[in-house]
Amino acid sequence: MRRLPALLLLCLSVALVAAAPPPKVTPSPAPTPAPAASPVHLPLVIVYPFEASSDIKADVGQRAAQLFVQQMNAAGGIDTILSPPTVKRADYLTNARKLNADYYVAGYMTPLGDGVSLVEQVVSTQSGTITYGATAQIASFEDATSQAVTIHDAIEAREKSLSAAYAATQAEATSTPAPKSNQVSKSFSDIAGLFKRHGKETSAAPAGPIVKPAKGILVVHVSGHLPQNDLNKATSELFTSLNAHYNVRMSNAPGQNLSKEADGICGSDRNNTIATGTASAVSQHHGFGSRTTWTFVLDVYTCWGAKLAEHSATSGSLSSAVSDAVAAYAKASPENG
Repeated sequence: MRRLPALLLLCLSVALVAAAPPPKVTPSPAPTPAPAASPVHLPLVIVYPFEASSDIKADVGQRAAQLFVQQMNAAGGIDTILSPPTVKRADYLTNARKLNADYYVAGYMTPLGDGVSLVEQVVSTQSGTITYGATAQIASFEDATSQAVTIHDAIEAREKSLSAAYAATQAEATSTPAPKSNQVSKSFSDIAGLFKRHGKETSAAPAGPIVKPAKGILVVHVSGHLPQNDLNKATSELFTSLNAHYNVRMSNAPGQNLSKEADGICGSDRNNTIATGTASAVSQHHGFGSRTTWTFVLDVYTCWGAKLAEHSATSGSLSSAVSDAVAAYAKASPENG
């Protein structure tokens, strides 16, 4: 007699168990129902389809954002949804707030070698400010999933930090006797007004949307005699710093001669300026170590190729040099030109 395949035997076993009469069970008193657990609030994150330069297929940004949503949800601890592509970039913050989201994720993709360069940023809907920004090189599925998890971890770490600060504030409020006067200790007053509900940062008055000038900025990749990783970092910091003051988009233009390339970069969208910069570094030996000083020169051009502004800054870190130069431009030109 031939042996039945294991799968068939398993199926037959299941069928037999299902067909057998149920055993007699002596009823026991119904257990007292446990109190329902309080629902756990998961931060809600909106991922907008990534914008892309004209030489990338139109659906790549949508598919990449969908992959990020899947991976961020798989990592757990946050609730991530994909926005439809009909929402305009200028409406990201307003739309995310309407959906009661805690954060939104946006990005811009340009070709880089065999893959793409993705400028990514996470924005808090409470304050309207960028809480995380980076430029990543993506050439494979593994690269994309890694970046999705990195963004997930950045959001989760920030939420834990806010929760810890809130818990510390509550503990101090309950353990510290009330002051005899209206004066509160500085250690408490510095953070007491930051939180109104668990895990969220608020001010005494609700934060309104940041009003940015109508004229936007097209960012061209930073150049200079530095390793590509440093130039990518400088480009990411330039994008992030400018975006705190203006409406910013990336451009994949080479940026070798903006006085000649400006017209083509702007195209028919003339209500923009173009920003790029040059990064450099000087290392000096001190004893057994060395110290590096970073310099960044910010150049801003009009769409017809005239240089609008130039600001330079030097710092002990590349990010600070870039952000300081941008701060100088924002102070001098709050309306972007």
